[in-house]
Amino acid sequence: MIETFRIKTSLDEFERIVLLYKDEANNVFIGHSFYYGGRDGSEYLLFLYKEPLPKKDLLAGWNALDETSCYITIVGVHDHRIAVEDFLVCHNPQLTWEDVIYIPTEDFMEMNQIYSQLDLKAGCVYAFVIGKNA
Repeated sequence: MIETFRIKTSLDEFERIVLLYKDEANNVFIGHSFYYGGRDGSEYLLFLYKEPLPKKDLLAGWNALDETSCYITIVGVHDHRIAVEDFLVCHNPQLTWEDVIYIPTEDFMEMNQIYSQLDLKAGCVYAFVIGKNA
């Protein structure tokens, strides 16, 4: 069984958050927020992919988007909560960051394995959370 949880306080204890949204047409969209240190109050970067993931495993699809998509938006944000909220505005503005289903993972390989077993529900947002900030 896949472990999930809800967050009620802060997302900033995590290094990375990989967001997934499945629409009614079964397209899956991805976003990626991570801590990079930044400046001027934008310590996190959010990558928003406007095209759906190709029908491959998660990492292969994500890599394909990185290599071929002309529709990637990069946004500097203050914290992960704002990054998650920005992703939600793009895909399901009725939800809040607290409605997201969070899945803890150790690394991208584990995330890819869990994704292959995950039954994404249309209209829901899922987030893989990776690592802890030092």
